[in-house]
Amino acid sequence: MPDWSDVRHFLEVSRAGTLAAAARKLKVDDTTVGRRVAALERELGAKLFERTPDGLVLTAAGEAMRAAGEEMEQAALRGEQRVVGTDRAASGLVRVATTEMLGRTVVLPAIRKLRETHPQIRLELNTGVARLDLARREADIALRYVRPESGALVSRRIVRVAFTAYASPDYIASRPPLLRGTDFAGHDVVAFEPGIRAWRQGALAGEPLREARTVLRTNNGYTLLEAIALGIGIGDMPCHVADPDPRVRRVFDDRVELEDVFLVVHEDVQRTGRVRAVIDALEAQIAEMEPLLGGARPQRR
Repeated sequence: MPDWSDVRHFLEVSRAGTLAAAARKLKVDDTTVGRRVAALERELGAKLFERTPDGLVLTAAGEAMRAAGEEMEQAALRGEQRVVGTDRAASGLVRVATTEMLGRTVVLPAIRKLRETHPQIRLELNTGVARLDLARREADIALRYVRPESGALVSRRIVRVAFTAYASPDYIASRPPLLRGTDFAGHDVVAFEPGIRAWRQGALAGEPLREARTVLRTNNGYTLLEAIALGIGIGDMPCHVADPDPRVRRVFDDRVELEDVFLVVHEDVQRTGRVRAVIDALEAQIAEMEPLLGGARPQRR
């Protein structure tokens, strides 16, 4: 039977398309990845990849090995998750994945408080638009705006976050009046790239964007906030992030839109002491912040 470590490296190359990309994912150097793949090819007596200008492409033998390797991977993950699930100690590493904004405003304050009561727990926080695969243990806990539809994952709505349209005072003063029913005629909009929060495309604060000009797209929430503050255009922001920023203001006072946030964890891993402690800390932080997350304006000092 092939060595599982060789198979694991092979699977990452098949998914990433290059040795370098697989090495970054595995946190090793690309020489190690190449050596592992070569060892697997020798073991099987077959060539698994063809080199093309676009990267490495699986051969017919490689496709067959990928199917077998994914079965091995699932078996290994099931065993690991069951073992990890029996660990009741509140110590060790917990990986959390979420957006950059929820990471900064919710997860980091929760971690600070967690450190006071559970100093033996170490955290790895991955933020951004890419969704890590909890089933493959790329993360232990996730806060997501989309509920996962498959896999052995437990998910539940943990809070609803308010969004609305924001602009800078200078922008508002220099443009046509922002009125309902005008479809943002004569106005510029800054937005996320297509595919990011796709369900919020096409409107801001319930007002269609049919007459607006989209002048900037980005994949980063804080870049989007900066663009709004600089007067580049109107943009959609979570209220708990934008309201405390004196450089921007709500375009319409009468409307916020609420989006569900889901806490997601693997059904086995959720029973570990360290994961349970992190979940408890996140729940406590969210409960404390729930009015602000739901759109209540912060009190000015």
